[in-house]
Amino acid sequence: MDSEQRHDWKIDRLQQRLQHQEPNEAVLLDLAEAWFQKGYYFGDNGDCFRQGMELASAALDSFGASARAFNLLANAAYGLGDFELAESHYQNALQQEPEDALAHVGLGNLHKQKGNRSRAIEAFTRATQIDPDLWQGHYNLGGTLLLNAKSEGFKGKEELMDRAIYHLVTALRLGPFDSFLGNIYQDLGELFLYTRKYSYARRFFNRLLQHPEHCVTANYFLGLTQFSMGRYTSSIHHFREYLKERPDSPLCYSKIGLAYLEQGEWQRARDACEQALLIDQDNLLARFSLGCIDLDERLFDHAADRFESILVEECDYFPAYVELVKTYYLRGDFGWLFGQLRSEIERFEAHSSFDGGRRFYQGSRGRCRRRIDVLLAQIDEIGATAFETLAEITEKVQTDSLRFQMWEQLYELSRRHQVEQLLDQLDDAPRWFSRKLGRTLLLLSQYVPEEAITSAFMISEEDLKRRVQLRGPVGDDLTAYSQALEEVRAELREYRAYLLLALAVKGTATAEDFLSDFIDSQQRELRASAAIALLFYGNQRAIRMLREEAESLPEPHAQRLNDLIRLGLSRSEQQDKIIDFEDLHRQRPQRNQRPPAHEDCSLCGRSKHDVDRLMSGNRVYLCNLCISHIHQQRDELSTSDSEQQVCSFCSSSVFEVQGMYRVKDLLLCNGCLDTCVNLLAREEVERFLRGFT
Repeated sequence: MDSEQRHDWKIDRLQQRLQHQEPNEAVLLDLAEAWFQKGYYFGDNGDCFRQGMELASAALDSFGASARAFNLLANAAYGLGDFELAESHYQNALQQEPEDALAHVGLGNLHKQKGNRSRAIEAFTRATQIDPDLWQGHYNLGGTLLLNAKSEGFKGKEELMDRAIYHLVTALRLGPFDSFLGNIYQDLGELFLYTRKYSYARRFFNRLLQHPEHCVTANYFLGLTQFSMGRYTSSIHHFREYLKERPDSPLCYSKIGLAYLEQGEWQRARDACEQALLIDQDNLLARFSLGCIDLDERLFDHAADRFESILVEECDYFPAYVELVKTYYLRGDFGWLFGQLRSEIERFEAHSSFDGGRRFYQGSRGRCRRRIDVLLAQIDEIGATAFETLAEITEKVQTDSLRFQMWEQLYELSRRHQVEQLLDQLDDAPRWFSRKLGRTLLLLSQYVPEEAITSAFMISEEDLKRRVQLRGPVGDDLTAYSQALEEVRAELREYRAYLLLALAVKGTATAEDFLSDFIDSQQRELRASAAIALLFYGNQRAIRMLREEAESLPEPHAQRLNDLIRLGLSRSEQQDKIIDFEDLHRQRPQRNQRPPAHEDCSLCGRSKHDVDRLMSGNRVYLCNLCISHIHQQRDELSTSDSEQQVCSFCSSSVFEVQGMYRVKDLLLCNGCLDTCVNLLAREEVERFLRGFT
């Protein structure tokens, strides 16, 4: 017996109960709900909705107003497409029972139907807060969040997508009706695809394949997923399977063309794109893909013609502009790039709007700014030879933000050119070593590999003798020769001292070992440079040595050396790390608060062995159960601001946060609550996914 047959049996049983006993409100409403569910979950059947509406109305007439009856009337009206009547009934239901989670779900669906997704999200969120075990609330909230992210192109919506994943996983975990599983699998698959978690995406789309009504769509999304994973042969297979049911899909043929292009099979790629154009001669992706094929085959004229024709018809099809710029770069037409840059800057500055800020590509002015950024990125690859022309263009730019951006690029071009020259000279250090080279290396040390610095240190006695000879003949005058050799040795010591200082920024164990070899050097310059560099590693021996040196120096030299010691120590203590609540506890001022002696939840007393997660704050521990309770009741637990209030978790005052929640004698700020809730949500999702195959 399948799900629909079991549901029909349930309706028959309820009808028999009505016939053989006194009228009963609960049975009437159970039957009304069963008819609505039959229409909603097992096919859009108007008769089912009308039957449910009649039974709910009968319950109202016989037994008076109730939230459940109004809710069922609203659901049935929604199913029949009468949205105004449905909203009226939902409002009546909420007047009877403000905490009716299903009524909030219904209102959310109405708002969503009317295109007001923000209000829909509010309603669905409220439903999940009222009843965390209501799968319908999580299902609808997750789907709506996905729609919001999709409507904005997914870019910069990672937090929104993580939230959608949590609610859809929760809906799946709570056991929805079988008819909804396919929708959840598809939504989760899409979310994992666009968050680049391809193994999870593939897992859900494979599940989707098992649903006959979704298997065609599943093959298309599996094609996209395998393409994103670089498995182009498998991607082509799934797209071919999709085409068996949708043979007139130009998009799918275009995707196959792109997969063949990635494999370097240009003729097959071209054939697939031509097939797409036979179905739809204006298909943009197929035309774009053909341009990319031409570009790969170095047919630059054909590629440029294709991209330009696309841009004439669709000026906002930005990938075509990116590839057009790349085409002119690859064929060496740098004059075109600079000409385009001048033209786009003129168009950009001709607009009077405020659109088109840095990385803000709204409006027609924003389109120009986006093209300018593409051109600048491509010109950057030309290298130092682009410097002079780019500088001339920059001087004529009137917009401050754009001019500053271009000056930054000029600086990067200059620096990169200097680094390239510097690396060439370090590679032939015996020929080029000098005080000037050492100073240049110190200035650019963060851009120079550690190996290049240590390798450039090795200069032999023979190299020094050759340097003396290169400076000019000294003949048989041994005194002059010895004096010239000593000058070269002094220059080498100074050069090496700069090299040791340059290693201060590397922060690696190998660099520290290299420096430690020179801390006992007989040459004062090397000993001092090694000690100063080792300051930045927190080397205690170097610290003692420099402090002793400072004691023997007159002012202001002693003060300067002590300042340098403090700077080195502070830098050595800085580490990039993930800050959790225990880190926060160690770092923040404690405000005379002490942590609890035992690791038990400060609210419910459960130990860490009795709960899934125990989170530590400055002076409290909270378990996952209490965090969930506070989150669900946050509206009721919200407390009015008082300057004496301090978050028990992070010690933030009311002036530093956007809200406080009081539970017993404990205060929790909105930031800590959100952080804890998000952490628990991620862990819950990970646990579910580990067991989902």
